[in-house]
Amino acid sequence: MRYIKVDTVRGVQLEKLYDIDELECVTKMYACKESKRRGVTYLEIPCAFDIETTNIYQKDERGNIDSTVFRPYSFMYHWQFCIEDQVCFGRTWQEFKHLLDRLELKMNLNTNNRLVIFCHNLNFEFQFFRRFVTVVDGFYKEPYKPLKVVLNNGIEFRDSYALSNMSLQKFCENERGVLHYKLSGEDYDYRKIRTAATVLTPEEEAYCYNDVRGLAECIASRMQDDTLATMPMTSTGYVRRDCRNAVRKNRKNREKFLTMRLDENLYRICREAFRGGDTHANLRHSGQILHDVYSFDIQSSYPAAMLLKRYPSTAFFPITVKNLEERDLTDFALLFRVRLFDVKYIGTCGIPYISQSKCVFIDKDAVIDNGRVLSAAYVQITVTDIDWKIIQSEYTYTDIYYKDIYASRYDYLPIEFRNVIMDYYKAKTELKGIKAKVYEYNKSKNKLNSCYGMQVMRIDQTMTHYKNGEYEEDAQPLSDLLDRYYKSRNSFLSYQQGVWVTCHARKQLRDMLNVVGKDVVYCDTDSIKFIGDHHIKDFEAINEKLKDQALDAGAYAEDAAGIVRPVGIWDYEGKYEEFKTLGAKKYAYTQDGELHSVIAGVNKKVGSKYFGAKGLEAFEIGEVIEDSGHLTAFYNDDDIHTITVDGCTMETASNVALVDNTYTIGVTGEYFLLLLEQALDKQMDMMYI
Repeated sequence: MRYIKVDTVRGVQLEKLYDIDELECVTKMYACKESKRRGVTYLEIPCAFDIETTNIYQKDERGNIDSTVFRPYSFMYHWQFCIEDQVCFGRTWQEFKHLLDRLELKMNLNTNNRLVIFCHNLNFEFQFFRRFVTVVDGFYKEPYKPLKVVLNNGIEFRDSYALSNMSLQKFCENERGVLHYKLSGEDYDYRKIRTAATVLTPEEEAYCYNDVRGLAECIASRMQDDTLATMPMTSTGYVRRDCRNAVRKNRKNREKFLTMRLDENLYRICREAFRGGDTHANLRHSGQILHDVYSFDIQSSYPAAMLLKRYPSTAFFPITVKNLEERDLTDFALLFRVRLFDVKYIGTCGIPYISQSKCVFIDKDAVIDNGRVLSAAYVQITVTDIDWKIIQSEYTYTDIYYKDIYASRYDYLPIEFRNVIMDYYKAKTELKGIKAKVYEYNKSKNKLNSCYGMQVMRIDQTMTHYKNGEYEEDAQPLSDLLDRYYKSRNSFLSYQQGVWVTCHARKQLRDMLNVVGKDVVYCDTDSIKFIGDHHIKDFEAINEKLKDQALDAGAYAEDAAGIVRPVGIWDYEGKYEEFKTLGAKKYAYTQDGELHSVIAGVNKKVGSKYFGAKGLEAFEIGEVIEDSGHLTAFYNDDDIHTITVDGCTMETASNVALVDNTYTIGVTGEYFLLLLEQALDKQMDMMYI
């Protein structure tokens, strides 16, 4: 045993560092009450495990990874483990196996008496240690992405990132009683080649210590409300449990859920119709530096849609084309496939609605604006009534063909479900800004944001298994998966209603896009950025109507200052002195003198620092950002073998090298030509002014 200095919320402290054989193994058993795991008991002790790795790779003169020389690989040079408040370090996989053996022996572990160890990103650690253990059970989202792994010695690894849906730093900051926050990695050079023989500095050891000590404290915080037997596997699991318990209080909800069952055909149509948020840049303003750009976003957009809008609430039934075109179907949710000919976008806001990726068929010569259809000889798309009204108002077409038309009567989501959502919103609103209630605020905020996600969980997910050291995917018949879903007493959400949540949200966004019109610069799911401060009055005017709707429905809460906060209204996010976009998820701006960037695939801090130094003028197609924070993963499924690095021979096996790669700002060839055409048109306009 020795002592090291570590940073805590109480200041720098000396902490004990244990040897493996010095760990005090305490046994507190709690029975698992879940029927599917009856007979399993868990040691109610918070534990955490983490590894440090070195990447070996080659880069070319431009800074790109050169895998033609050799495939990048990685190896573990240090691991850390925490059980309650005891931390030990190790350098080799042999020491890791000794740790597991000691835990098994001293704590009397087996597959029925388990110790749970959390890893923050279990998919990373498991890829390194999976060849050194024997796996007997687990749950995997997909290959290389385990949520839970059970070993033959009774040790169960779980993913704490899935549990929290936060970085380790945020997890530590948001939980109760955490003293050992994750330390800043800015001083920990991950590019340095370290081996099992490398002596870590006191600062590096403190960094490793806090990673597991802080995570164990986070788990201990969660265990104040749950046992390890009842704790969900994911952050959404908490919300699912709350909502399921509420919905179960009314037996009619189960009856209605079963009557709304989707068959194979209807489920496939719903999957075709499902679409997320509406993110796009107005081609008219793309590629140029704009001044005085304003931004509004919708407060709790998806929860607002779930609380205030109506959804398909009866079994879908087929209707005829004549009924679709001639009857008043205002009270019915519609779902159908449609083929359009000679399609042309005529909208005024510069944000075409039809997404190329959602077209089942589209002609090869279609004109595409960054993934959106501007014109096409024909398209076939699956739509809801909400989508269809938007398309009809913003596109022209010469002919139309309908197929597979279904209708369901509109109604609100179950009141019990909406009450849970409203409770989350009230808690979030009432607690916002109260320092003593940060934990409760973040908990309610995360739960509110998870309400939508669970509604669109796919029923037809491929099952992933891990057998004999390899991943196997099991694609079961859709009919069997649907049977299992609707027979389960834990199922209570109708997938088709989740499809309509995003429809309603897109409709609210689209309504405002059309008000702002040609001055729209960019939109992203629940936000609009535009030029022209006179449009601020337009948002204020629509807010009066939205506020009345929310108040009438009781969908509001008072904040700590007693101010009423209706759900779903537009909030002013401020003004950008400068703004430039190069397409969806690619923009940079200055606000209050600071430059920020949002680029998919580039770390926000890295991108903002890069363009902060080079200026907004550097935000151009072809700009290369080195060390972008864009990590490229190289998975290696090797068996156990030895390697020698810097004179140190180590045992290693399967691994994943996460290498910081360069990022080149780029657009598709189609979009580049549209931008070029746009620029030429503007030059011609200037010539004739």
